[in-house]
Amino acid sequence: MKKPTLDANLIKKYHQDIVFNYAEYPTCDHWDFSFNDEDYKKALIEWIPQNPDKKIFFYVHIPFCEQLCWFCTCSKIITKDYNKVKEYLVYLYKEIDILFNYLNENNIKLNVGTVFFGGGSPTILNREDLKELVDKLKQLFDWSNVENFTVESDPRRVDEDRLIYNAEICGANRISFGMQDFDENVQRKVNRIQPASLFENILTKKVRKLYSEIAFDFLIGLPGQNTNTISSTCDKIIQLQPTLVQLSLLAYKPWVAKYQIKMLAEGPLPDFLERKELLEVIHQKLSKAGYIRTGFECYSLPNSPMTKAYNDGTAHYGASGHQTGGKVNFIGVGSSSKSNLGDDYYAQNVYDVSKYKKFLDNKKLPIFRGMKLSKDDQIRQHATQQFKSYLKMDFKPLEDNFKIDPKEYFAEEINELDEMIKDGLVQINEFGIFLTEIGKDFSQNISNVFDKYDPPSKSYADRLKTIQEAKASQSKVLGEI
Repeated sequence: MKKPTLDANLIKKYHQDIVFNYAEYPTCDHWDFSFNDEDYKKALIEWIPQNPDKKIFFYVHIPFCEQLCWFCTCSKIITKDYNKVKEYLVYLYKEIDILFNYLNENNIKLNVGTVFFGGGSPTILNREDLKELVDKLKQLFDWSNVENFTVESDPRRVDEDRLIYNAEICGANRISFGMQDFDENVQRKVNRIQPASLFENILTKKVRKLYSEIAFDFLIGLPGQNTNTISSTCDKIIQLQPTLVQLSLLAYKPWVAKYQIKMLAEGPLPDFLERKELLEVIHQKLSKAGYIRTGFECYSLPNSPMTKAYNDGTAHYGASGHQTGGKVNFIGVGSSSKSNLGDDYYAQNVYDVSKYKKFLDNKKLPIFRGMKLSKDDQIRQHATQQFKSYLKMDFKPLEDNFKIDPKEYFAEEINELDEMIKDGLVQINEFGIFLTEIGKDFSQNISNVFDKYDPPSKSYADRLKTIQEAKASQSKVLGEI
């Protein structure tokens, strides 16, 4: 089906200065700063024994990069001093040991199905340290149950031999590249030079055979991007044939990352309307080349694991983007990592590595905030993640899982969707709420209608105030450590 042309008036009408990606709901600015390591430990021994068959997504954060990318808002440390990496690993192993000992004392086994190394850039680890980290995790859980192991990789820091080592010696079978954009001018403006030839050289036949999934992260809203540059980047993506392309919108947060201002040196960033136009070009190009839209920000090849999961109803959107395997039950280790135990709990480690070390020196897990979700939180979490994962909200899972009548429960929200229905963004019937072809580009706006904490009626000033208050609370809590 040919996608309708974007209407500039609709884009302006539904523009929001602060929009949420709903990787979590409630968003982390609303989590509780009194939630600590004891609360998290109690959550683990409550949730895991009650859900022995639910596979866990185990995330490891390696916060180091050798060079700063000006668009980045990830938790990272820029260094070329490998001694800092080695020291961090000592503390990462301390965290793993504390977790292992606590679970062992309570006779709890982790049923891990997916392992994901993110950052920063995990490829800063040398071969021996990567292998040692994998071996350390094998002490924590049964690695034979791990079906998917991803190592986020910087194409500037790896070659074919390293990717083969990661697969054959360490067991990686999926790889994720921070591709971002292939235009030289755009790369220069964000301080990340990585021509497409780098990918051509490392994605050899042998590498492709070893990895069941090769993902490209594609960042929209960068300086210098326009419909022509995006079209050219899409052509290179199509030529390289990654199995998965994950889109994300640039999060411009100079109050968090002051260096982002450097991206404005030669002019403004693409505005909301221009971003939508760029997304439209991507949709047309990738769809024509045979990629299938398998989520709000996700395109995958027809025979890829993601397409199969999407068709089977086992795809899921979470903190690490679109994933296969159904609802993600997430346990994270390393500075800034997040955990998500089913529909019930969120928790997060401290960002600052010095604070992270201090927690561990005191033999405490480095949790600085978290949340126990109410039933209403769980219902709305399910709703927002359905929109992100499948571009619809099926009523039946809500009826079965939560024993509610979704039309009655969300009567107020459905009433608020009237304007979107009139604008052709949404359709509602007895089975659920469905985004139209044009409505798929407004998934975040539609999800926002179901957000109790930050509804569409909440002003920009009030949203910014919430973010600033959370940041102040974070500073107060961490200042007491």
